[in-house]
Amino acid sequence: MTETSLKPSGETGRKPSDPAHWATIEAGPFTIGMDELENGKHAPWSPAHVVEVDAFRMARTPVSVGEFARFIEGTSYVTTAQQAGHSWVWIGGDDITTSGQEKLWVRIEGASWEAPRGAGSDVANKADHPVTHVSHTDALAYCAWSGTRLPTEAEWEKAARGTDGRIYPWGDTPPTPDSCNHSMLVGDTTPIGAYPQASGPNGLADTAGNVWEWTSSPWHKFPYLSSAPRVISTKAGSFELGVIRGGSFFNDCTPRWVSPTTRCYSMREYSCFDLGFRVCTS
Repeated sequence: MTETSLKPSGETGRKPSDPAHWATIEAGPFTIGMDELENGKHAPWSPAHVVEVDAFRMARTPVSVGEFARFIEGTSYVTTAQQAGHSWVWIGGDDITTSGQEKLWVRIEGASWEAPRGAGSDVANKADHPVTHVSHTDALAYCAWSGTRLPTEAEWEKAARGTDGRIYPWGDTPPTPDSCNHSMLVGDTTPIGAYPQASGPNGLADTAGNVWEWTSSPWHKFPYLSSAPRVISTKAGSFELGVIRGGSFFNDCTPRWVSPTTRCYSMREYSCFDLGFRVCTS
């Protein structure tokens, strides 16, 4: 495989000057989160509350393998996973559609954005799939190259959900196999935009399922605020926690998690097979 083979035809990278790539999200208030309990406690996306968001433009699609390949070719950037020599892949089991199996994510040698299942795999036929195995640091490097930025989680939810309080991009009905790529029904990424229902009120492809998406926001309990990143300490060192949004093709086989209201945390240096990003600009 060569990186040249991954270039999308006619594509020059996600630049603010390419208006077809962007949805304009108007300034104003919206209700972020939902009032919901998990095990008798507030869910991480609860309580619902109103926040003000300035106008911005959100990319209509997550960054694709082809776009990321062009970035790598233009900069010789080496991703976090490539530097480490490994990343995280879900290895599955006899039962692949029951929640509570996150323990089956394991560190696979050689896994990276261009080898998503580890050494010997490739992305030769995935130029139009969302890129995966990218850390928060990798996403910021792409943003610096493309003249963009990561959205805050408030921006991400407003763009994906709109302002009418819907639970999912398509409305309030739970996801089906036709709604989006979720819950290991496919078991892999799919081409961007393959599920029109997941585009939501602002026409943003894959705001439910396919891959989780990095935001710029640090992890904290609601209500929403700007704060310094929360840091956790492990035997391997100290790590900042960031917010990811949107669910994925795995989403722990919990369909509710593909709601734009769902928020999860991740160590910012973490990378895995169902985590990507999209960009925005003011």
